This record gives sequence, C-alpha cells and structure tokens, in this order.
Amino acid sequence: MFKKNIYILIILIPICISLIFIEIDEIALQISIIILSLAIIYFSSDPIVYGINSIAYKIGVSEYTIGIISSISSNLPEAILATFMAFHPELREIAILTIMLASAFNGLLLGILVVIITRGKKKCIVIPREELEWDIDIMRLTIAFSVLIFGLGIILNVFQGSTRLPSEASLFLLLAYIGYLYFMIKSSKRENMRGDSFSYISILELILGLAGLIVGAELISSTSEKIIFEYGIHPVVTATIIAFAGSVPEHGIAILGARKGYVKFGVSNLVSGIVQSIMLIFPIISFFVEINLDGYILYQFLAIAVTLWLVKKAIVDDGKLTLDEGIFILLAHLMGIILFDELTRI
Repeated sequence: MFKKNIYILIILIPICISLIFIEIDEIALQISIIILSLAIIYFSSDPIVYGINSIAYKIGVSEYTIGIISSISSNLPEAILATFMAFHPELREIAILTIMLASAFNGLLLGILVVIITRGKKKCIVIPREELEWDIDIMRLTIAFSVLIFGLGIILNVFQGSTRLPSEASLFLLLAYIGYLYFMIKSSKRENMRGDSFSYISILELILGLAGLIVGAELISSTSEKIIFEYGIHPVVTATIIAFAGSVPEHGIAILGARKGYVKFGVSNLVSGIVQSIMLIFPIISFFVEINLDGYILYQFLAIAVTLWLVKKAIVDDGKLTLDEGIFILLAHLMGIILFDELTRI
C-alpha cells in the first residue's frame, strides 16, 4: 500500500503542477481540481509520516519533537500563500485572518484526533511530562501575547484613531518561538522508536510526500480563492473557507498518522500548528505588511487565547488527553469558528 502511494504521487504531482499554470474558469473543473488536490494530499500522508519517523530514529529525536517539526512543514504552504495574498491590498485582511483561522482548525482537528483515538480500546493519550516542559511554556506565552495584543487593540480602538500593530510586538512573538525551538530541540532525548528503519530512500520518499503536500495545498487554496471571489462572498467567509482548504488537508496527516499508531506525532503536530500560526507565521507576515487591529482580528486573538488555555489545561492536569477532554476541545473550537462567521452580519 505504501509503495502504491509513491507510484500514484509520481503520476499525480506533474499533473497538479501543470494545473497550477492553467487558467480554468469552469466551476465543474474547478471543483474537480479541488477533489484531485485532496487526493494527492491523502496519498502524500504515508511517505511524510514514515519518512519523518525514520529520520527521527536516525538522529535520536523523539516522535513528539518530530511532530512539532513536521507541523512547520505542514504550515509552509499556507504561510507562502498568505504572504503573497498580503501584498495585494484587497486581500490583506483575508490573508491575516486565514493564518489565524488555521489555528482554530488545528484545534478542531486536535479534538477530532483525541475523540477518534480514545473512543476505542485506548482510553487516553498519555503525553510524557519531559516532552511537555517546553510546549507548556510556549502555550502560556502564546496565550499571554494574544491577550496583550487583544487589550492593545481595544485601547487603540477606543482612545486612538490608529489601530496599527507595532512591529516590536511581532518581533517578540518571533523571538519567543525561535527560543522555544532551540531549547526544545536541545533538550530532546532519544526515544526508542517502533522499528522504522532509516535509509536514504526514506528521505526521497519524504521529499516526494512534501512536494505532493505543497502542490496539493497550493491548488486547493488558489482554486478555492478563485471560486469565492467570483461569487462575491464576504471576507470572513472567504478567510474561513481558504483556511479550511489550506490547513485541514495538510494537518490531516496528524490524524492519519495517529490512526497508524503515531499518536504523539499527531498530537504534537496539531498543538504546534495552533501555536505556530500566531507565534511564527503571523509575525513573519506582519514584517511585510501593516496589520490593523480591527474587530475581526481582535476576535481571533481572544478566541485563540481562550481555546489554547482549554487545550493547555486539559494536558497539564494529568499529562493525559481523554475522550471528554477531546469533545470539549472540539466543541470550543467549533463554537469559536461559528461565532466568527456570525461577524459577517457586521
């Protein structure tokens, strides 16, 4: 099955790359492209999961840490897409909201993952405390920074005409995340993996899987964007759909990996995806474009702070994620997304 995925990717990737450069206006063909892109991302998941874990075994980094690194790879396509969108004034707000909504969808997927894994024989997901040390710190920082920026936005909107986010704030976000990565990787200990053998073929398969992931994500995001703007949909709905199309398929490898036994990989991929949207991708984009703290963006900072606190609390309590906690995480993020879409009435 695994080798079959490789052969399918070798066929599909060139086809999808050629479609990127073809202008297609027919709605039926556009929907077909989205379905094809979802297929290529699905077939990319196995090479990525197995490739990353075999490299983890080789270099002695734990499965949980590798899940964090893989999350950065999963966020790369949407980061590139949002950066290009941000350079167009009419798409700037949609680009920022897309990145922030990606955090919400990662939280939604985390809840789904926990529910899927814990509703069977496995009653809980145990997260080793030594691997939680740095994650908890960066989650606390993300919550603190989100609340501070939310408070700043409220004060600026009430007492001052300008609502521009100071560039210093973005610098602090980025430096904090870089520091977290450094200390986390430095302190990571060797873990006995489940026997994935390392070879240079694994690297080639990983590269092929990532190529499929990026190409598929680019096609989904660009095609979805085209469909949305042709029908004149509200910016909030536009950002929600693009964030879903760009984030859910990529981080879906976390659920697929967890179902194959790489549970810590899946959890760390999604938890890191929540944090990275705010602490890594958001500040990088803000260096290129001016960000105004309007109501849409302020709501996202508030929602991220509240839902991330819920995730952190669920993990810290006992170092486990249980079925009821998975349901609560799922409902909280789903409610946050639904309430955000209610802002389309403003």
